Amino acid sequence: MLFCFAFLILGAAGCSGHSTTPGHPPAASQSVTVHPVNGRFTVTIDGKALQEATAAGVNLPALIARALAHINALLPGPGSPITVGYARPSALIEQAGVAGFTHPLTAHITTSFGATPQVSTGEALRFWFPRDLAHEVNHAVRILNGPGFGPALLQQLISEGIATAFDQAAFPGPADPWTHAITQTQECALWEKAEPQLGYTSFYDAWMLGGYGIPHWTGFTIGYHIVNQYRSHHSGVSWAALTSASAEAILAGSHYQPCPR
Repeated sequence: MLFCFAFLILGAAGCSGHSTTPGHPPAASQSVTVHPVNGRFTVTIDGKALQEATAAGVNLPALIARALAHINALLPGPGSPITVGYARPSALIEQAGVAGFTHPLTAHITTSFGATPQVSTGEALRFWFPRDLAHEVNHAVRILNGPGFGPALLQQLISEGIATAFDQAAFPGPADPWTHAITQTQECALWEKAEPQLGYTSFYDAWMLGGYGIPHWTGFTIGYHIVNQYRSHHSGVSWAALTSASAEAILAGSHYQPCPR
């Protein structure tokens, strides 16, 4: 979500599940489980996802194995179960054809892909889906090895900012659309609105998804800018160190000032 992947053949990824006849896509009811990166991840791929990927000319288990090997090289850490499915356009990010969620307690990753009016299934898989995996794995590492995703708004802004910075670094290309959802003028005004709420819970949906006068993806943009500014002041920081740093330390070290002085 071009890439210097360490190539893993399907057999090396630890494939298990229903076998299929070469050249014939699996039935939609069949699923496959793979164990990439020496078993760090257990990935269950839904039969419909396998079927749609094959129709788009993509070997989905091999793509997942390559992507996770590359992610692991940048960000070692604990294992997480991953579920991969195929979804309708309404359940996906329209510009990317993917969606992802990492459970804030268990770090179980759920991902999906599909076609949207803006992106074909093949485009979603070849570019955006590896990014989606990188984003969610970063969340999982922060949950299991760091301070957690966090219940308060500041923690959530930083968690999303780190994951976005990581997914773009892992798989370079066009910027994620949620990194530039608002103008600089809007960011100044919205940060002034956000600051009194940083320590409070239950604000994720409004700031990330929009509502109450807050534009869609505002929190993603603000969090990404804070993390990028932190990285500009700490150029040698590793992804592991950044992912485990507290939200308060990252905000303080970013010197984030969206309003012109």
